[in-house]
Amino acid sequence: MPLDENRMRAEIMKKHLIIIFIVLLSLQVYSQPRYENLLPCKVDTVADSVLCGTYAVFENHQTKQGRRINLNVIVIPALNKDSAKPPVFFFDGGPGVAATKGASFFAQRNNPYRQNHDLVLIDVRGTGKSHPLHCQTLQDKKDLQEQFDVMYPAKSVKACFDLLSQKADLTQYTTTNIVRDVEAVRQWLGYQKIHLYGLSYGTRVAQEYMRRFSSSVESAVLHSPTSTGSRMPLFHAQFAQATLNKLFDGCSNDSLCKTYFPSLKKEFNSLMQKGKKKPFNVAYTLTDGRQVNLSVSWDAFQTKIRSLMYEPQTLRKIPSIIHQVYRGNWKPFVSLYSEKGRYNDFIAEGLYLSVSCSEDVPFITNKEARRLTKNTFMGMYRIKQQQTACANWSKGKIPDDFLQPVNSDIPVLILVGEYDPVTPVSMAKEIASYLPNSQLVVIPQMSHGFEGLSNEECFDQIALDFIEHSGKSKIKIDCVESMQPPSFEMKNTFR
Repeated sequence: MPLDENRMRAEIMKKHLIIIFIVLLSLQVYSQPRYENLLPCKVDTVADSVLCGTYAVFENHQTKQGRRINLNVIVIPALNKDSAKPPVFFFDGGPGVAATKGASFFAQRNNPYRQNHDLVLIDVRGTGKSHPLHCQTLQDKKDLQEQFDVMYPAKSVKACFDLLSQKADLTQYTTTNIVRDVEAVRQWLGYQKIHLYGLSYGTRVAQEYMRRFSSSVESAVLHSPTSTGSRMPLFHAQFAQATLNKLFDGCSNDSLCKTYFPSLKKEFNSLMQKGKKKPFNVAYTLTDGRQVNLSVSWDAFQTKIRSLMYEPQTLRKIPSIIHQVYRGNWKPFVSLYSEKGRYNDFIAEGLYLSVSCSEDVPFITNKEARRLTKNTFMGMYRIKQQQTACANWSKGKIPDDFLQPVNSDIPVLILVGEYDPVTPVSMAKEIASYLPNSQLVVIPQMSHGFEGLSNEECFDQIALDFIEHSGKSKIKIDCVESMQPPSFEMKNTFR
């Protein structure tokens, strides 16, 4: 039966070849070129391993000489190993927040973004483990009173500048150089097209990347976006005042809030008039029973109130805090701070100043600033603070077209909240007007972020739907109606 034996051998050989092909294909999937320069590593609270690596770039992209920066990169591989969909590059805010701080969130096995997409987190230059530019003199508050100091004490800024200048050319820490780094990392990892996801300042990075490297972009999600020409903090006072007015209206339209705080706006204005005349003298009892006397300026008070506006969860605490302070009970307000002082390393202040002193503050005129801050609770404070800081900081060079709007037909999703005190709907609409292939989604109860809203999953559902389809179809946004804020805080309302 030689013929049958030959057939049997042929069949066996065929099966062996199929098995070999499958093995080789499997090896190709798990050993893709983009992973060659990365090693398995762990992130906090996550069982799965992710991939970590560093990529060296010149600090000065023009000369390509001198100091190099080792960029810290984390890649979270897609769970679907057969997926060939473009990765998502995530850019965090600030400027100065390290993107890899979000690794524990993105690396969870149930995270929807990583099901079909690699997630790439880069600590951009000056943040995280990428040659960080932290300012010890600005970020380390030794006690409770120091936390009520002005935002940028001139001596502290100068001391930070002198220290950081010994290890960095601060003129090279700009958004444009950041996106050049990102493009170098994309090439190093071997990706062709990528999705961009930017949050707050990260949206400026995303837009500048779209401008410089449009051929590498599949789509972009802009979460609470700021434009490249927003000239931070020129509009901060105007936008924060608009959010405060919405909050007052929201309280007056809420039966319980109106009952507890019927004169909220008058109480706030009364505090503002007193605080602008002289600082508040606050006798405060620490948790260990000791008494301390604190001096709280109006600007320290209003700065904290503004910061509470960033999330719905804290925004809804503001009426109670205002009312309590008006009645002389400072405990709810002061308890927002650490009694023992704190070192706040969330934002690398050196990068924040390097970016804003190059791209924003130099283009603010005092005449325009006075006009835009008139009749606002913040006034000129924030602008003057950053102008003072930038007087003690270096200025980097930006491209001639940097302040111009980014005009592109790349598919873009813009998500913004009605209560956003820093990047409001009006700014999002302006950005969208230059992006003909964009979809704008306004979430009525969202602030700058969405923490505290019900059905938070809706936000990621909308963003992921857009990414999955690369913006080629209209997305469903019905779920935003279920994203409702928590109740106004009423506890400890009356002493």
